[in-house]
Amino acid sequence: MTAKTHLAIGCATSLLITQPATPRNLLLCLGISSVGSVISDIDIASSESKKGFKKVLAIVTVCIILIFIGDIFLGTDIVARFKSDKNIVRLLGGFMFILAVCIFGAHCPHRSFMHSVPGVILITIGTAIIFPVTAPYMAVAMCSHILIDMLNKKKIRLLYPLKKVRVGFNLCYSDGLVNKLMFYIGTFICVAQIGFIIYINSKHFIDIVKNFMSNF
Repeated sequence: MTAKTHLAIGCATSLLITQPATPRNLLLCLGISSVGSVISDIDIASSESKKGFKKVLAIVTVCIILIFIGDIFLGTDIVARFKSDKNIVRLLGGFMFILAVCIFGAHCPHRSFMHSVPGVILITIGTAIIFPVTAPYMAVAMCSHILIDMLNKKKIRLLYPLKKVRVGFNLCYSDGLVNKLMFYIGTFICVAQIGFIIYINSKHFIDIVKNFMSNF
């Protein structure tokens, strides 16, 4: 499936399953699930498309930046949680762990390690080290990526490193009609879920806007 479809389905699935009920958790859910929904395709670097690899890195970078910007605007104190020496060590340790897993995955064939159960587990562990509450967002988004990739022709090595266990249902093309429908459905669910969360936290968001406007 295309990157935008993975993003839409990954975020929609995370929102539906984890049900973030606060502005902070909504911000973290959208940011981390966006990363999780595309990070599996970092192995495209070892395949035919360097452009796809760069797209994944760009999406991950933008998501991290937007989390920091959203944290400042919403006052969710996400960054503040890492100010102590102990938390900084944990942050760096988790980041290095994920980086090592991604470097290994980037040198594996497409739809092998980064599309496998071990790949999901290791990335989720790294995410839990950095910020435990975000681990479910990463796990759900990565699983959604793998599940919808199973629908098209090229099979995935779900139980990497086992070579004979490959899963693929050959039901649709990766950029055909089903891909487009999934993108629209995922986008609709995301908008509806975000709207509902904002609605139940409307007083908090109104206060944020008032505080933001008062600074100008």
